[in-house]
Amino acid sequence: MKRKYWLYVTFIVLVIIAPLHQHTAPLHADETDYYQKIQNGLSYFQKVYKQINMHYVEEIDPYEFVKAGIEGMLSELDPYTVFIEQEGDIRLRIITTGKYGGLGMEIGIRNEKVTVISPMDNSPAKKAGIRAGDIITKINGHAIEGLSSADISERLRGPVGTEVEVTVQRPGFEGEITFKIERREIVLEDVTYAGFVSPGVAYVKLTGFTEKAGDEVTSAIHKLQKQHDIEAFILDLRGNSGGLLESAVNVASIFVPENTLIVTTRGYREGEFAFRTRHKPLLPDIPVAVLVNGGSASASEIVAGALQDLDRAIIVGSETFGKGLVQKVYSIDKNNNTKVKVTTAKYYIPSGRCIQKQDYTRNKALFFKKGTPPGPDSSDVHHAFYTANQRKVFEKGGIIPDRLVADDEIHRVLVELWRKSIIFNYAVEYYRKHPEINGDLVIDDKLFEDFLNFVKANEFDYEIEGEKELNNFLEQARKHSLPSIVIEKGTALLESLQTIKAHDIRNHKREIKRALLSELAEKYYGPKQKIRFELKDDRQLKEAISVLTDPPQYEKILAIK
Repeated sequence: MKRKYWLYVTFIVLVIIAPLHQHTAPLHADETDYYQKIQNGLSYFQKVYKQINMHYVEEIDPYEFVKAGIEGMLSELDPYTVFIEQEGDIRLRIITTGKYGGLGMEIGIRNEKVTVISPMDNSPAKKAGIRAGDIITKINGHAIEGLSSADISERLRGPVGTEVEVTVQRPGFEGEITFKIERREIVLEDVTYAGFVSPGVAYVKLTGFTEKAGDEVTSAIHKLQKQHDIEAFILDLRGNSGGLLESAVNVASIFVPENTLIVTTRGYREGEFAFRTRHKPLLPDIPVAVLVNGGSASASEIVAGALQDLDRAIIVGSETFGKGLVQKVYSIDKNNNTKVKVTTAKYYIPSGRCIQKQDYTRNKALFFKKGTPPGPDSSDVHHAFYTANQRKVFEKGGIIPDRLVADDEIHRVLVELWRKSIIFNYAVEYYRKHPEINGDLVIDDKLFEDFLNFVKANEFDYEIEGEKELNNFLEQARKHSLPSIVIEKGTALLESLQTIKAHDIRNHKREIKRALLSELAEKYYGPKQKIRFELKDDRQLKEAISVLTDPPQYEKILAIK
């Protein structure tokens, strides 16, 4: 058996070595020296594997061991170069196409149980009667205890037209409820909300860049134009972690002339490729604002950065993530759907800036120091670049907004209310007791007081900074019989912290009411309308509207003459 495993790995190593001689030698090292390093490295891998396989105290699964070696090797490069097996391939297809076979519901861990967060509108799950707050206990009759939400998602997905049996416990009901649901094609929408946020000011929330992102934004604009003339436009890319490069170009093409350069990719082995718009713009000249934050990455940064460099939009919000690396996926084994996703190049937006943060590599000893790609020295964060209207911009990783508006700070009490599912549980319970409401949803003082009673009934508590250390100190003080005055003062301080916590919810009433409104809006109106309610008290959105509706201010920011 061991000899068979050893031959298996020897074959793998020989397969790896053979194609290397077919490639052109790199430019930054002597050819003989370079290939000698390759031979030595693979020889060491082969010999180490042999010794481990022959002498290790336990029998080793050869596939898992080699896979660990592959993943360890890739982990030394950057966070985005990864080995992909079958399930990873399914997730990759969902990210790129926005489609999968399944039931159409968001699930997550709440109260340490796998819970339905929200069934999608018109989804098989919603039509079958599954509700937010339902706790999944079985799938096809098998208990799901011990499985992660990712494992459960995998079991719920499957070929379109097949059936899956889902058993749930529902708050307020005894026993279990079992649903037999047919899987359908679920289309994840990139545009999750579109509407007017001020007279004449249209708004589109874009949460992904699948292959249909450009078409969805275009369709949303056409629908809005039928409601009212669009005099200004806001594209919300906050929390959008990116997707396909081509989709970023398609979205940008809605606002800029045909054949406009949007992004260039450049890599050591890839050369340089320019991506330009291919269509006439749908909104060629109205004022535009793009909302971004630290969750805006990759394709989002291409769109925001290109529109900033072209002086076609003001960027509002907080600094973006700084992910400007290009990945391509290469097949390793078609039969088993194994692939490797490789970082091959960097993005450069029209001014010449690279949007990638400079600390993305994990082991700098792996890389030759010479021969950086042509262009400005990316290590010089003070190097100036210029927009179309000669505004000065800098390459610091990510996109720095024209109007910096910090994200709302989230107080510890609100974080803990979310983490312990108090807000979610209250919304589920409230919706169960009040399935119908009159008029628009409002979090008035009566409802807030009801929430406070719910919090008290659930014995909500949390630790604030210093509390744990103070408790430890008092424990040690009593153990070592420190003077009573020390223990008394420490106890009094601890009681003061408890008093502060008791008032935290009322002191942060505004933020908590906003969170309650968001959660209840989702239960009554669904995920799309939840966004509409969240926008009512959005400081970054208000700033964008303020600038867009003030032409002199807008033109001054963009240096329009």
